[in-house]
Amino acid sequence: MNKAIIFKSIISIFLISILFASCDKDFNTIGSNVIDDNHFGFELDTLSSISAFVQPTGIVQTNNLPINQLGIYNNPVFGKTKANFVTQLTLPSASLNPKFDLTLNPIIESVILTIPYFSKKTSTTTEGSGLYELDSISGDKPLNLKVYESGYQIQDFDASTNSQESQKYYNNQDNVFNNSKLGIPLNDDVNKRQNTEFIPDDKEVVVNKRDNKLNFTQDVESRLSPRMRLDLNKEYFINKIFLASNDKFISNGSFRDYMKGLYFQVEDANDGRLMKLNFAAGNITITYKQYAGLVTNSSGVKVPITFDDDANTSTPEIIKNVLKTFVINLTGNSVNLIEQSNSNDYANAIANQNTINGDQRLHLKGGAEGSIAVVDLFGKDLHGADGTTGAPNGIADELDLIKKNKWLINEANLIFYLDKEKMKVTDNFTYKTYTPKRIYLYDLNNHRPLQDYVLDFSSNVNSKLNKVIHGGIIQNIDEKGRIKYKIRITNHIRYLMSNDTITNVRLGLAVTESILLTSNAKLKNSTSPTVIDRVPLSNVINHLGTVLYGNNIPASDKIPYRDRLKLEIYYTKIN
Repeated sequence: MNKAIIFKSIISIFLISILFASCDKDFNTIGSNVIDDNHFGFELDTLSSISAFVQPTGIVQTNNLPINQLGIYNNPVFGKTKANFVTQLTLPSASLNPKFDLTLNPIIESVILTIPYFSKKTSTTTEGSGLYELDSISGDKPLNLKVYESGYQIQDFDASTNSQESQKYYNNQDNVFNNSKLGIPLNDDVNKRQNTEFIPDDKEVVVNKRDNKLNFTQDVESRLSPRMRLDLNKEYFINKIFLASNDKFISNGSFRDYMKGLYFQVEDANDGRLMKLNFAAGNITITYKQYAGLVTNSSGVKVPITFDDDANTSTPEIIKNVLKTFVINLTGNSVNLIEQSNSNDYANAIANQNTINGDQRLHLKGGAEGSIAVVDLFGKDLHGADGTTGAPNGIADELDLIKKNKWLINEANLIFYLDKEKMKVTDNFTYKTYTPKRIYLYDLNNHRPLQDYVLDFSSNVNSKLNKVIHGGIIQNIDEKGRIKYKIRITNHIRYLMSNDTITNVRLGLAVTESILLTSNAKLKNSTSPTVIDRVPLSNVINHLGTVLYGNNIPASDKIPYRDRLKLEIYYTKIN
């Protein structure tokens, strides 16, 4: 994965790191009213050749993703996505080498699995309660959710490479983990909202204080953002944790050999809902009571330590209990197990791409077994340096002509319009519900961002809106009823013109979940006809898709032709 991009005009290295401050559903549209689009005095060219076609990606590596999918979502345009998840477990330092003394009568009060949702606090009531809006959830039907102990050991290294490479796991390996799950579901509470009718709750979690008898009071100790909270089977954890030998907890290596992980499974259905979650932020918390300790009484018998409930009354002595917790983190190696069942329209689109002249529609699909678009600029190289005569010189003729005509490039943009009919968009709500909020243009040959990305240092409190000048952010329906993505590639075009030895690389266009995430995920098999062996990781973790107008649209098809893919070049001609 190449995160450092060295250009001729750049001598410093720009290191791109993963930032997930929030998955904010209120994805503010930033368009021409923010970035100055006043091109007064510039010439405009929209006749430069551009060709784009869709390219399916196939099976993709999905282990150790920063964000994972869980659930079922039937996209009305692209088909059904089903996502299961498996993760190893890790003991924090406080849980390593515990001393469970059964003579102290430990009694489990609760075993709660917790995973925060991505959410935004919208307001606070006069009582101090927070009101939240959940983000990164598609669909509105309940899920049949089951959590099992996993019996499959996820490996760190690939034995077939003599452990020289990390082990890769792919989205289509669900059967491996399903066949290795152990026992019955751990989330077997009588409340169906915990399992067979699971629905994410947008309410904050309130933790109340306890009195000296360890009973909950009405006083609030803390308030937490909305999160998945599943009550797990206590008897299982008594046997698995409290009755286990101490050697199982001396290190995380020993613990992972003993308890290989958790497998989250959703039962297949026609529809449901799909959540994007940061499982690594979750944990299992076992809360238990036990005697504070034992002392030897006058008869030589060990008995629990006791105390007076109230020294000023005649209240009899009671057994003094203490409250303890044992925490297990949902960290370690993980695999997102994603199945994609394509709709007929989408299947036909990716099977019949026009790699020569470009497609009429570009179907971009994130997630596993999705699709990107391949974009070529400036046509073919048929002639020499003047662009019209002589033998090919390795540079597209249109670039040669731009150089010959001495254009000073002021701005260049790729404009992609949404096909509202294909995307079934009838209003602002529908396109905001299941249309990706941003697309990402990159150097397909070298699997890295363009210069315009690297040189754009614009930032926002919502990291998804960083690099707004480079763009790719969806823009609201305009006065003509159009929805578009605009990507600025001014520096890329200038770079192509700066030296005759620079390759006019192919560009890739993909759905993105986070614009700051530019690393790549390996494909199980290289694709054809365009040979690629990896796709942007940000594409894999976003299950949504969009249909954009391509370049190959006949002029007789008036509305689509007006909205066809365009390369806009604003320039000044130097005399």
